[in-house]
Amino acid sequence: MSGKEIEYRVEIHLSGEMEDSLKEQLSLLAKEVYGKETDKVVYRVLRVREQMNPRKLFIPGDGETVETEIFPHIALGQKIMIEERDEMKVLQRMEEIASATKPFVLNSTRLGDYGEDFTIFVAFAQNNEADNLVLRIKERLGEFSPIHKEKRDVLHFTLVYNDVSPANIEKAWKVIEKDKLTNKKLPVASIWLWKNHKPYKEYTLGAS
Repeated sequence: MSGKEIEYRVEIHLSGEMEDSLKEQLSLLAKEVYGKETDKVVYRVLRVREQMNPRKLFIPGDGETVETEIFPHIALGQKIMIEERDEMKVLQRMEEIASATKPFVLNSTRLGDYGEDFTIFVAFAQNNEADNLVLRIKERLGEFSPIHKEKRDVLHFTLVYNDVSPANIEKAWKVIEKDKLTNKKLPVASIWLWKNHKPYKEYTLGAS
C-alpha cells in the first residue's frame, strides 16, 4: 500500500544586503496594508472550485479567503512530490546538486507584477550559475515532479502574494520603497529544501 506523498521544494533564502532591505519592506507592507506586525510575506488567497489562472495559486473551496504568512524565498524549479519514507532519495540528490554548484551572487533589477493585480515581486538579473543550478535540480529531481509542469518565471522574491483584493495591491505599490530593493546584491552560498511549505534542511554550495 503506497503512502501519502509529501511536497518538497528547493529555495534560496535571504542574505547579504538584501536581507535587511527586504525584511524592512515586508514589515512596512504588513503594517500599512494588512495591519500586521511581521517581516514575512502576507499570503491571501481565495478558495475556488476550479483553477482559472495558471499564475495564481488557488485552494479548493467555495469562495473563502485564506490568510497566513510565508517565509520569504526564491523558488527554484518545480515542486517535488515523493512519499516521506523515500525522502532519502531527495536528500542524497540535494547533496549532489549543492556540491556541484559554486556560490554566486544575484543582482536585483526591478519590481514586477506579471501585468496582473494580485502579486508584486523583486526580480533578479539572469545569472548563468543560477540557470545551471535550476537545470541540475530539474535533471536530478525532475522525476519526482508532477506531470503538468509549472511555468518557470524569472528568479524573484515575492513581496505581496496572490492577494484577492486589487485595492490592497494598489495600496502596496504606494508603500513600497523601490530604491531600497533594486540594484542590491544577494549572495547565494547555500540552498534550502522545504518540506510541506516550511524550511527543512540547508545545503552549503560547493562543500565537497
